[in-house]
Amino acid sequence: MRNIYYEFYNMTLSNHKLSMAKIIVISVCLFMMMFTQQASAQEKSLALMPYPQSVKLLPEQYTLTKNVQLKVQGVHEKRQSFINKRVVSQFAKLGHQVIQQPSVDSEGFSKINLIINQGKAHENYQPTLNNDESYQLKISQQGIDILANNDFGALHGLATLMQLIAANNSSQITILPQVVINDFPRFPWRGLMIDSVRHFISVKAIKRQLDGMAIAKLNVFHWHLTDDQGWRFESKAYPKLHKLASDGQYYSQQEIKDVVHYASQLGIRVVPEFDVPGHASAIAVAYPELITEKKRYSMEDGWGVFDPLLDPSNPDVYVFIDKIVAEFTSLFPDEYLHIGGDEVHPIQWQKSEAVQQYMAENNVKDSHELQVHFNEKVQTILTKHQRKMMGWDEIYHPKLPKDIMVQSWRGMESLSQIAANQYQGLLSTGFYIDQPQSSAYHYRNELLAKRPNAVVTPSSEDTISAWQFTMPRLKGNAVQGTLAMVSRNNYLIHAYVKLNNNHYQKVQLERQLTLQQTQINFTVDSWMGPTRGEFDLSDPTTLTGRILVGNAHYDVQGQQINEFDFTSVKLLPNILPEHEKNILGGEATLWTELVTEKNIDLRIWPRTFAIAERLWSAKSRQNINQMYQRLFKINASAAKLGLHHLQQNINGIRGLVFPETRLSSLMMLAEQLEPAHYYTRHHLKFKKGQYHQRAGLNSFVDYLPTESLALVSMQQQLYAFKGGDKAGLQTIVNTMRQWHTSYDEAIKIIKKNPKLSTLTEVVYDVRTINTLGLTVAHSCLAGVKIRTPEVKRIKQHLANLHRNVREISLASGLFVEKLLDACKA
Repeated sequence: MRNIYYEFYNMTLSNHKLSMAKIIVISVCLFMMMFTQQASAQEKSLALMPYPQSVKLLPEQYTLTKNVQLKVQGVHEKRQSFINKRVVSQFAKLGHQVIQQPSVDSEGFSKINLIINQGKAHENYQPTLNNDESYQLKISQQGIDILANNDFGALHGLATLMQLIAANNSSQITILPQVVINDFPRFPWRGLMIDSVRHFISVKAIKRQLDGMAIAKLNVFHWHLTDDQGWRFESKAYPKLHKLASDGQYYSQQEIKDVVHYASQLGIRVVPEFDVPGHASAIAVAYPELITEKKRYSMEDGWGVFDPLLDPSNPDVYVFIDKIVAEFTSLFPDEYLHIGGDEVHPIQWQKSEAVQQYMAENNVKDSHELQVHFNEKVQTILTKHQRKMMGWDEIYHPKLPKDIMVQSWRGMESLSQIAANQYQGLLSTGFYIDQPQSSAYHYRNELLAKRPNAVVTPSSEDTISAWQFTMPRLKGNAVQGTLAMVSRNNYLIHAYVKLNNNHYQKVQLERQLTLQQTQINFTVDSWMGPTRGEFDLSDPTTLTGRILVGNAHYDVQGQQINEFDFTSVKLLPNILPEHEKNILGGEATLWTELVTEKNIDLRIWPRTFAIAERLWSAKSRQNINQMYQRLFKINASAAKLGLHHLQQNINGIRGLVFPETRLSSLMMLAEQLEPAHYYTRHHLKFKKGQYHQRAGLNSFVDYLPTESLALVSMQQQLYAFKGGDKAGLQTIVNTMRQWHTSYDEAIKIIKKNPKLSTLTEVVYDVRTINTLGLTVAHSCLAGVKIRTPEVKRIKQHLANLHRNVREISLASGLFVEKLLDACKA
């Protein structure tokens, strides 16, 4: 199968007679067929994400005819035409023709009935928080029925049907399972935030993401419109904002109305963000008189946190906010308005005599209290305009009313406190998709997780030891950590890790990875991503080793803590059942420092389906292998569903080489690589002086998928092998052999194309990794286990390759480490 796949690439990627859409559809289908052969009985679930609450599969199947008759009853009149056109368009992509009016000639057509509120006219057009989004989808021999109480549930039912058809559509023949699905969301707020400031995103691209959101059943588009680097909203009250502080890139009020209308048709709310009092550099350029330090400001194109702050002592500031809120209110019908409120750097307030005098007159003791005071005034303005306040963690304060919404970027430490104090909260930590992170990490990010809430009390027989360690970062302060361990008879039984000022977390010990007793290997999910520690404690006083944040390497050093007080090990308390109702859901967040219109889809999809499932599906649905099996199928159907990430992957790489170049060897190389995880790319660009708006984002790494699904599939084959299926290892060997044949051609292409010059060292390193991997796998296939000295040598070689921190990570090296673990004696 793999040979067929790459023969296809060789023949078609330079053949311009084939459309890009056809190339993508055929190539992805071949690719995913190769990796889904080992599905177990539990993987026979439907290719749906998010997965429905209730699925009753029947033994029969239903053949969808080429011609389909659609009957819609009860849809709001403002949405009727939109639904009809959308269904016609979506079915056409799948090779089916839809008619709305039955006729004599429609005998033998498949019938789809979409019935809302028993066919009665639906009254609510505008999506709001806590809409009923439930639906039932029935596929039987008589046809397809979607039943819902309103438009919003019906739209979700259509999304489920589209996913089913796309996954079961081949050569314009669609054979569907007969099924009864009863479905509804777990959380009412399931959002995607897109930052249109740092890099401007066109209306066309925004609408494309809205289409993807509808397929994934996300229902809130959080639109970040103002920040330090630009003002992206046409203001008629303060026109210098978009004229002087946007570089000509902003949305007209008519364009905003168009986006809001389009989103509403899809059942998606639009919540705008107007960031105050900080992140105000763009406001400072246009209206410096509103800023605390009165001076001339120029456009800020760097990334980071900057000084300009609105002046809370100036009455004109509140007039400004009032008029801007009035404009937002006229354009965005949603009841929430996001005021940002994050990362207020108070230096201007502290240096201002006027502000200090204002604080004294109003009995405000410090800068934090001043922001609270400011937010109270903003709250009054929002109430006047019938809007509810929403903002990041920093806006939370008991002086504000309970109906505000706090969006947490600081994580469960903050969100737990918010919920316990009866405030509404959303989680975004763990869903930051501007960071390259795995779908599995996002999927494990359970909002209402039941974590261990107490440490295991050591007995008198146990030995306690603790180590303090430092993880230096390329930019900013180092991460400070504490490792506390409990051993019994020289055998490690429990370990806990504390990172910075957070609570301790109980770690999962990876005993199979240790090669000697003085080593400790563990994994834990932190705010940085999936975090793996590999520490050497052979020196009784010194700790050395590394931390892997996803695929990113960080050296670590530390010292033993003498007379450690184990009672200081406190875990984060679980959210009490009576407070769970205060967590309304979450949002994936896409900040665009390293995102442009050319790769935005590639950064959002397909992994946001995993986040959507965490927010929609049952809490008990946590099988990561099964999630990936469904994600593979959704990814294979991407083009049919209107998603463009696969197209951006191929188009981006094609744009880096001469037009006649065959891409097969580069695509194989891409399978072995990933963008460096966490904020590694940001920090490297900062060190190189490229951390700003003018820095180009048009290199190989910018068009790499966030995670290599090829490596994920090989990991699943490795699980199968460890479970006794030798065929899984043979499939891995076949893939690595194919990679082996591609390097010479890849090197030739890299040498001929200047835009690929940074890949020269990378391709030699991955070839070395692949040679090591093939050596290990061949020994394993022959039944020869790798002895400990050789394991140490190979592992050290892999670690040394990985220690060279680049924007591109040698992700295949981490897979070979796992392969080595499975094949060692």
